[in-house]
Amino acid sequence: MRVLVVFVSFLLAANMHMDAESSMPGASIVLQNAAEKGMTMPAIGIGTGGYGAPAETWNDGVAMKAVSTWIKLGGRRIDTAWDYYDQTGIGQAVYAAIDTGSIKRDDLFIVSKTHLLSGYNDTLSQLEDSLKQLQVEYVDLFLVHSKTIMPNSTDPKCQPGGPNLESACVKSTWKAMKEIFQRGRKGGARAIGVSNFEVEQLEYLLDDSILPSLNQVEYQPYWHEEDLVEFCRNHNITFNGYAPLGAPDFGPWRRKWNCSLLELPLIKRIAMTHNKTPAQVLLRWNWQQGIPVNPRSEQEEHMKENLAAILDETFHLTDSEMHALSNISPKPKCPKVCVFGPNCNPRDHHNYH
Repeated sequence: MRVLVVFVSFLLAANMHMDAESSMPGASIVLQNAAEKGMTMPAIGIGTGGYGAPAETWNDGVAMKAVSTWIKLGGRRIDTAWDYYDQTGIGQAVYAAIDTGSIKRDDLFIVSKTHLLSGYNDTLSQLEDSLKQLQVEYVDLFLVHSKTIMPNSTDPKCQPGGPNLESACVKSTWKAMKEIFQRGRKGGARAIGVSNFEVEQLEYLLDDSILPSLNQVEYQPYWHEEDLVEFCRNHNITFNGYAPLGAPDFGPWRRKWNCSLLELPLIKRIAMTHNKTPAQVLLRWNWQQGIPVNPRSEQEEHMKENLAAILDETFHLTDSEMHALSNISPKPKCPKVCVFGPNCNPRDHHNYH
């Protein structure tokens, strides 16, 4: 595993800056490729994916309360998806915040995603569903959620038996995404990108005139694909990490993720050194690599800590701490969080031994 480069070394390459004039407070990333010119994305957002949690644990009501709290605290980026099944609750939180005058639509950065790799028509219809549920005229960023082809896609290029199935489906889906991007604020998205794409899937799009602005992939000390990060940066594709804390609440209902990063002695020791929490150390490890994050949280105190981990300009991990976090050994004999979700493929955990 290559030694990770710290904050100051990649500042320009990652297009990081502090918002001096933007209504979005704090650190942000400039999006390129399929994005409005000069468009920035807040470095930290709130994740709203339940990872298959039971309905009583994560639902519209829980998501609505969480997003309302996030907005109240100054959080501006909200990350959701068609298949998180919580966009109605999120839409209610967004509508209430705008309706009361506490915030303007332009102050928010709303991200949604398709259901898997859906094909042309299904991608367009899923965007329409998302806009209705979220009660907005556009989303700021819309992502192809996965490289996994949606079962029962209506797109012939995404149906079993077709030639070069994965490549054809990716390209047909991307055609719909470009149409969504062209619509912009009039029923579309200000930027488009992908999620859970590896280098192989990204290469299908390299001959296209419009490349993704962002690739959202799981990224945490047990699972970080440096080659994928480098590929994205070489093509001006922002790399966005999800599950940055390793989804600590994932295990209780799936019983397969029992590799708690928050309890790891190394991380707890670094946290004590800086008078921070283990979660803040993990978030800072991401951001000092120029990687924006979207941790999920329901608790106000945790949201405050998450924001502070990114926005506190006095908090910096040392080179040796960054190296240690990037080279945890031995790694646990468990797959990454996402391998058990519908948006992932079991082959994704091939690096675990």
